[in-house]
Amino acid sequence: MPSMATQGKIHRIELENFKSYKGHQVIGPFYDFTAIIGPNGSGKSNLMDAISFVLGVRTGQLRGGQLKDLIYAFDDREKEQRGRRAYVKLVYRLGNGNGSEEELRFTRSITSAGGSEYRIDDRVVNWDDYNGRLKSLGILVKARNFLVFQGDVESVASKNPKELTMLFEQISGSDEDKRLYEDLEEKKGAAEEKSTLAYQKKRTIVLERKQKKEQKEEAEKHMRLQEQLRSLKKEHFLWQLFNIENDVEKANQEIEAEQGSLQEIINELDGYENESRKKEKEQARYRKEIDKREKKIAEKKHKIDKNQPELLKLKEEKTRLNAKLKNTGKELDKRKEEKKKHMVEIDKLRNDLEDLTNQLDSLQTKGQSEGGKLHLADDQLDAYNRIKEEAGMRTTKLRDDKEVQDREQHADVEAQKNLEENFQQLESRKQELELQQKQMQSRLKKIVDAIGKHNEELKRLRKEQNDTRKRLGDSKDKYEMLRVKISELENQLRELKADKHENDRDAKLSQAVEALRRLFPGVHGRMTELCRPTQKKYNLAVTVAMGRFMDAVVVDDEHTGKECIKYLKDQRLPPMTFIPLHSVRVKPVIEKLRTLLLDKAILFAVGNTLVCDDLDEAKHLSWTGERYKVVTIDGILLTKAGTMTGGTSGGMEARSHKWDDKKIEGLLDLFTS
Repeated sequence: MPSMATQGKIHRIELENFKSYKGHQVIGPFYDFTAIIGPNGSGKSNLMDAISFVLGVRTGQLRGGQLKDLIYAFDDREKEQRGRRAYVKLVYRLGNGNGSEEELRFTRSITSAGGSEYRIDDRVVNWDDYNGRLKSLGILVKARNFLVFQGDVESVASKNPKELTMLFEQISGSDEDKRLYEDLEEKKGAAEEKSTLAYQKKRTIVLERKQKKEQKEEAEKHMRLQEQLRSLKKEHFLWQLFNIENDVEKANQEIEAEQGSLQEIINELDGYENESRKKEKEQARYRKEIDKREKKIAEKKHKIDKNQPELLKLKEEKTRLNAKLKNTGKELDKRKEEKKKHMVEIDKLRNDLEDLTNQLDSLQTKGQSEGGKLHLADDQLDAYNRIKEEAGMRTTKLRDDKEVQDREQHADVEAQKNLEENFQQLESRKQELELQQKQMQSRLKKIVDAIGKHNEELKRLRKEQNDTRKRLGDSKDKYEMLRVKISELENQLRELKADKHENDRDAKLSQAVEALRRLFPGVHGRMTELCRPTQKKYNLAVTVAMGRFMDAVVVDDEHTGKECIKYLKDQRLPPMTFIPLHSVRVKPVIEKLRTLLLDKAILFAVGNTLVCDDLDEAKHLSWTGERYKVVTIDGILLTKAGTMTGGTSGGMEARSHKWDDKKIEGLLDLFTS
């Protein structure tokens, strides 16, 4: 600490060639209160500058650019050439308190080279000794606590509290001890920190002593619960494994059953296909038969169509013959009537002839009996010959007519017989053709019915074939589904085994963090406990963005982090990463991207990482314009350097489930309570 300043006052000032004072000038003595008055330019301010100059004030504050500017400007060029020097001597009179006074002379000279020379009692000293002697008198050059210049009052009145404090420190000289004060303050802080640490250690030891018993009971309870938890987990995993094995075995049985069913269906399908091929062959044969029958039917129809004109012709001929036969019948009937008439007439003539013959015979007999010879008279003989001739003529004409009529009748009978035979032949042909047509239509109907039956059978077989193929496809789909399910169950089994190992590790880390939180108040917890994504779909993206800092523990300062590390080493616990809030350096978040509620720890872990829904948007943000670190909700990371890594993976997905651990623990606590 500096000694108390010695009381004293300025007795007089001696000047030589300083500013407006030419040559050697003595101003003084000064009294307890001295006022210097005079017109403008009389040197009042230069006297203040002289006092400031001799007390070590810098040239810039004395209205001069350099020391030579403070030397009086001579008019005589010879004296100017001999060298320009100036000095100011201040005679300071000390009061010893016993009535005696001692003078102390401070001299500051301007050399010809433009430098300063300091003297105390005409003895040359350096600036440090000169300033130290002034400081011992309570004169602080740096604080300028010995003079009040023009405008200083207004300047002091306009200063704020902090500036006033700095001014008071300068005036009082305490700013000189600022470094020492800071060192002592630092030592004091270190001592207080050590004291606090010692007290904290003492408190920790007392607390540990108090807690050891509780921890012992808690540890025993924890061990029991851990054993119970291990047993329950073991039972749970065994139950899961049992269920998975049962599911796998059941799936294998279903696969075997489906494979057997599939083989049966394949065999049945082969049988159906063979039967279908047979039916197709039979159908082809029937189709050939149908085509053949249709061809024959077409030929018969063609033949019928070809014979149709002849049939029409025959029908017309039949009609014509029927008409002719009818006319001929009428003519025949007429002729028969005429014949009957002629026959009656012939019979009459025959009777007449017989009568005549009988008469003739009787006459001849009579003649013979009477005379053996009949002699007729000439007139009788003429009459007889005439009658005989007339009878011959009449019978000849009748015979001729009869022969003509007989011939015509015979011709008509023959014609009628021919017509009847032709008509019978045509009727027989017609009946034969109609019978053939009926037979063809019957066969065609049978063939059409057979085609319909075969088509229905073919449709049924095709439907059965499609159903069989569908069942085969369903069986294949079910087989694929069961195979995928088995694969998923195997993956779940592997993940459960990996999760068991990860859960054991997380349980140890959680226990260690809880112990640290109990022992050290500055421990806040793990990142997964302090923050969480707003939506579950961002779990994987935030996991990739945080990376290795996801399990980091947030503490207040480095000291707490070091104590935690020491505790972990002492307890031989797994290493952890600590993020001290007071000293961690982070890049400020870009406000246009997103405003975060938690600052340093989360910023340190994720930085200015953006989360996008799809890869195209992430590429656009990361690789065009101003580049950003971007991660998609699928876990693909795009860095500013242009690299792209990550994607959906079992490890990252498993780690992303940690965000739900706190929620699960809360639900478990709620359930147990």
